[in-house]
Amino acid sequence: MGKVEGIFVWLAIGLYSLSFITGLFSFVFKRQMGTGLGFLRMAVAAHGISIVMRWYVTGHLPVMGVYENSLMGSWFIGITFIFLHLFFRQIAGFYLVVSPVILLILGNGIQSGAELTPLEPPYRSNWLYVHVLFAWLAFGSYFVAAFIGLITLLRDFIVKRFSFNVPEEKFLDEFSLRLILFGFFSESIMIGSGAIWAHGLWGRYWGWDPVETWSLISWLTYGLNLHLRLTYGWRGKRAAWLAIVSLITVIGLFFGIGYISGLHTRMLG
Repeated sequence: MGKVEGIFVWLAIGLYSLSFITGLFSFVFKRQMGTGLGFLRMAVAAHGISIVMRWYVTGHLPVMGVYENSLMGSWFIGITFIFLHLFFRQIAGFYLVVSPVILLILGNGIQSGAELTPLEPPYRSNWLYVHVLFAWLAFGSYFVAAFIGLITLLRDFIVKRFSFNVPEEKFLDEFSLRLILFGFFSESIMIGSGAIWAHGLWGRYWGWDPVETWSLISWLTYGLNLHLRLTYGWRGKRAAWLAIVSLITVIGLFFGIGYISGLHTRMLG
């Protein structure tokens, strides 16, 4: 990890921590939640600068190893939430769930080691940027959809016990569905661009290696998710559980399968 990058990474960690602590205090003692949201915005900004610094030093987008993928993946969760909040002010208080998850992912990445390494030759392709961009868009969307599913399950308890203003279940349900739909199309482009990249690299579009196979499992899981919701009308708590359980495939893809050795899997983890 470079010196400047390290400064901004730890600044971001401190700000995410403040976001969670102030949010938790506001939630428990029924105060306004705005301060924690402000800390989250500053944390995401510092986090983004750390990514730019690493990109500058290594000369490539941070996509190799557990640390770089944790750095990018957790940032996309934060930026996705902030972007959505611009249009849906009702979700402001959800940062109380977003901040600790980002902290856990970042912490896992830092513990794995943050060595500065050049991009391996097989990944020096313009398709890398298309593939990775849509992978992280799907990742961020699916994670936020799961957060909303969790809030849906806990909504009645939160409203009754803490008198906290939580959006109506209908809004949460529709919002989660749209996020999953966006993530599904992003994942589709991720898989398609990855196949084109693989053909140029290995002379085949699909090889059933662990990452490719798990990508397909994740895509089919979210396809089933959409099918059950749009065709069979799954709503409310059933849909919320569906969003949470489906996330297991994403965690497996981005953080589990990446620990398996191999050319493809080294990029993801």
